[in-house]
Amino acid sequence: MKFEETFQYMGNHGIVFNVSQITLTDSERGRLRELHFGEARSAHYEVNNKVVEVYDKMLAKSLPCVMMIGISNPLTRQQGDALNAQRTKIANLAASAFAGATSAVASPYVGVPVGAGVRMYANEILPTYHAGDVLVSIEAQVNGGIGPQRSGSTLIIKT
Repeated sequence: MKFEETFQYMGNHGIVFNVSQITLTDSERGRLRELHFGEARSAHYEVNNKVVEVYDKMLAKSLPCVMMIGISNPLTRQQGDALNAQRTKIANLAASAFAGATSAVASPYVGVPVGAGVRMYANEILPTYHAGDVLVSIEAQVNGGIGPQRSGSTLIIKT
């Protein structure tokens, strides 16, 4: 397993991620469980499990797999509020789109309840963020075989 680099990245809303890039082969898969991500604090086992899950999804075999693991600093209240506002905006946009499409096909009497249902569904599946939460992003890439393959996963470590 080869650690390529470790760097910091500032994303949207000023969220700072500590990113580690590693390259590994199939024979080194077992060593993924040995990695320690200090930024994840007591949840580093959750992060390890997610890293192994993403690697297994890639089916890299003998090809080298490049993985980038980004772990954010704990969210501030302002960052959590900004992400929650973004969540609300997405739910409202989805509701408007479905309500408009249904109203065009059926009638406004059908479109309005459909829009409300879509908004409720979107609010249920989109996560809510709180101050102190830590965001984890895992991306993997393998070149070769049938062509480049990419996979990714995210995790929210709740406070």
